[in-house]
Amino acid sequence: MFARTKRPRVAILVMSNKIDDALCYSVGSAYLSGLPVMVAGYEMPYSGFLSKFEFMETAMDNAGMHPEDVAIVMDSDAFFTGADLNPFLDRFLSLSAATPEELDAVAVRQGRAMAPFIANGEDDCWAPNVFKSGDECRAAFEQAYIKVRQFSAAHPEHELGLPFDLVAQRQLNAGVVITRVWAYKELIQKVHNLTKTQTPALNAQKGWFCDQSIITILYLDLLKWEVERDIFSMPKNERQAARSTYGMRAGFIGLDYVNEFTTSNTLITIYLVEMHDKHWTKYLPVGGPERPHSHGITRFNRIGRYVGDLYKRAYAAHGEGIYTRLAVPRWVGGKRASGANYISLTPPLMALKLRPIDTVKHMTRRTFPGIFHAAGLDPGFTKVTQMELVAIGARWFVPMAHDRKAKHQAMKYLASAPLFLSTNNSIIRDSYYAKCGFPFEGTIEKVKGL
Repeated sequence: MFARTKRPRVAILVMSNKIDDALCYSVGSAYLSGLPVMVAGYEMPYSGFLSKFEFMETAMDNAGMHPEDVAIVMDSDAFFTGADLNPFLDRFLSLSAATPEELDAVAVRQGRAMAPFIANGEDDCWAPNVFKSGDECRAAFEQAYIKVRQFSAAHPEHELGLPFDLVAQRQLNAGVVITRVWAYKELIQKVHNLTKTQTPALNAQKGWFCDQSIITILYLDLLKWEVERDIFSMPKNERQAARSTYGMRAGFIGLDYVNEFTTSNTLITIYLVEMHDKHWTKYLPVGGPERPHSHGITRFNRIGRYVGDLYKRAYAAHGEGIYTRLAVPRWVGGKRASGANYISLTPPLMALKLRPIDTVKHMTRRTFPGIFHAAGLDPGFTKVTQMELVAIGARWFVPMAHDRKAKHQAMKYLASAPLFLSTNNSIIRDSYYAKCGFPFEGTIEKVKGL
């Protein structure tokens, strides 16, 4: 059930108290990206987004996770693209504090270390328990960033990084986070304290119903408190003992501004993403008319035709030479066995459009996010429809949409995969195929019809 079994271990926890199309799509995409996952909250009472904290903490306890272990905590509308998450995981394991005592806020805010709890940075802004609109929400983030900028200008000796000035994706989205287990459990304590002692500014009659609103409050308060108290000038022992208004440790929460780990797949964000074929160019035939190396993501049909044409030209020139064989865990009787199975991948396609943060130090970096989060239901789009928009360019999906052998390989693998279901007191090992079948058949048929 662990994505990494060597300590500190890594577990991917997907929140859902039931098995539905979105969950099956999400979990299937993880398996075909080589990553086992656990469903957190299965058949547990659901009382809104705040149930996530109980679901996740229970799953961590059921799995016997240690404080230094790492959890990727996600909503069920998150989709794995097949992009390699290992470089990001390696950095997080190396640069985030394995224990509370190791947390160094100065290193975190300078960019030399990573916060033990990292949420996704997005250009949208949604915190309905706190702000009336996206504009009001963005303004609150900007006010916090102004304070950090002013402090940084007045105290250049601290060499604080200002990554939020290099991206539009600088508001917090909590749909997918990566965290040390000790940090997540500590966060839950602060969440409970806040919800028990304060009434939400908006929708008070409903009470606290949005986890993202609460984490936004904690994060913005933390940023402002760090500079107002000048924790960066404190001796290390004083800084580590200091606590924010809500009891947070300095440097505790960070955002993934680069979006290498994850990005949100809302209708706003989707226009910041493109199909970028730089990894395909060596497989494309030489000569012929010039073709653009990027294609905007706007409509399913248009993307599907672009990807299909790209695949056919590359496959005609190189055949299965365009594939990479991804080693994935081997399952026998629902249990991990020795050896490995293999999934065919094409080169990555989905990239974020270039931003100032991607062109620092005279280098150009193309960011291919490993996870897309279909953050909420945009009008006319179901969770699965939003995930399909990304799926048709995913590294593991493109081969099976156009190659019967690759499709059979993927189906056979999913038929062997277990489905780990964390309940209120145990983990059930079920069959993925028995519960979900092959959830990508409909998407494949849509692509064939283009």
